[in-house]
Amino acid sequence: MDDRKETIYIKIYDHLTKQMIMKSMAELMKEMIAAQMPISFEMEALKAQAIMVRTFLVRKIKVFGGNGCGKYNNVDLCTDGHCGQWISKALLQDLWGSDFYINWNKLDQAVRETEDKIITINNKPIEPKFHATCGGATENSENVEGNKILYLRKVLCDYCRNSPYWKQSVEMTLEEIEEKLNVRMSDVSPTGGPWIEGMIENICRDEAGRIVELKIGGKTFQGTEVMKLLGLDSTRFGWKPIAFKFETGGKGHGLGLCQYGANAMALEGKDAEEILNYYFTGIQVKQFEKRSINKPLSGKIIVLDPGHGGNNSEDNVGPMGTREKDINLAISLKLAELLREAGAEVYETRTEDVYVPLSKRAAIANSVRPNFFLSIHQNAFANPNISGSEIYHYRGDRDGEALGTLILKELSNRLGTAERGVKIADFYLLREARTTVLQIEVAFITNPEEEMKLRDRKFQEDAAEAIARALVKYYTYE
Repeated sequence: MDDRKETIYIKIYDHLTKQMIMKSMAELMKEMIAAQMPISFEMEALKAQAIMVRTFLVRKIKVFGGNGCGKYNNVDLCTDGHCGQWISKALLQDLWGSDFYINWNKLDQAVRETEDKIITINNKPIEPKFHATCGGATENSENVEGNKILYLRKVLCDYCRNSPYWKQSVEMTLEEIEEKLNVRMSDVSPTGGPWIEGMIENICRDEAGRIVELKIGGKTFQGTEVMKLLGLDSTRFGWKPIAFKFETGGKGHGLGLCQYGANAMALEGKDAEEILNYYFTGIQVKQFEKRSINKPLSGKIIVLDPGHGGNNSEDNVGPMGTREKDINLAISLKLAELLREAGAEVYETRTEDVYVPLSKRAAIANSVRPNFFLSIHQNAFANPNISGSEIYHYRGDRDGEALGTLILKELSNRLGTAERGVKIADFYLLREARTTVLQIEVAFITNPEEEMKLRDRKFQEDAAEAIARALVKYYTYE
């Protein structure tokens, strides 16, 4: 494995075409900024948005240690909405027409001039939140998401006063409200002011004037639910009972950066970092380390488990007397060397010919909590003609299946072995280790031809190289 520098690409699953596409991080950032903030905004506001987008991607994509898309296997993002939003470059060309190159260059400047900058707290990237207009004050996270987040504290903000969303109103009939909220309200005429018995009651507002909870038609709603179901711009709303006029202050959930406020700050001469430090409490804007380029497995913990060892009676022996335990150990030792070169923290259940009980191997896995536990084995069968590589994982383990598929492909390509499949099993280690465990059967030691290959040092090193490359591919892309 070499340390050549690689261009970082993001792996995206297109849910419409059911195809995987690759997009450079820089291009995706521009497309995301275009979808999230008006292109007419000041450069420093766009740069603040660029830093937030990069922070989101650093937290999300696997090349930087993120978990990737939670819905589709082995991709960073998907296009069906829950992985963020962006507008493709091709569509932007249609939308902007003759202004495309001016606008695209503006986005390029925002990305380029904030290169590698992300928002951190305690040296970890934050989850950057933003909204269009706060309406006078941003919101504390516990009032929206239910938990207190240190960097999402309420800040007063008059910067967005000139936003078109500063004050708005929406008029609705009683029937429209009942349909959207799926409630039935009484026929009492609304003449009692903001608290309307039988219709709108138990109104609870926070200190910023946002609705936390209220009862409508006998049904209790969170302020955020009403905002979403009625299509309001903010949880800071009121109403005029006779006309059912909902008045909102601001647009969005109120967490984090207020975009129209950021633009006003930029107009006053504030730079992107000053803007971000105003809206996010206790953060630092700093350059992140591209650890994945030279050390693609940096921050990952891998346990290697050379199967058998010592006087284990289950150790398989080939026709020429080759001991499985010796081949397993040779491959594992080389693999440990390669993984450490790639930046991984590697633990080994054995580094010499000793017997280690399965219970102790599982205990090692459970004590260090690795990203993966790889148990190296050679297969055996009564029929000496059976050959090839196969891999086992525990039922329902999507990560195991995804990595196993990559390893099997690499073994086949590198060693020329037949792909016998990635299979489900209930082996002790797969079941008892509280992490993703793969049992990797490199080849059949009972097949004379494969036994001969397994005795060759170059073949052993190639097997280790194949497994290491698969791990790197799992976390990054060549």
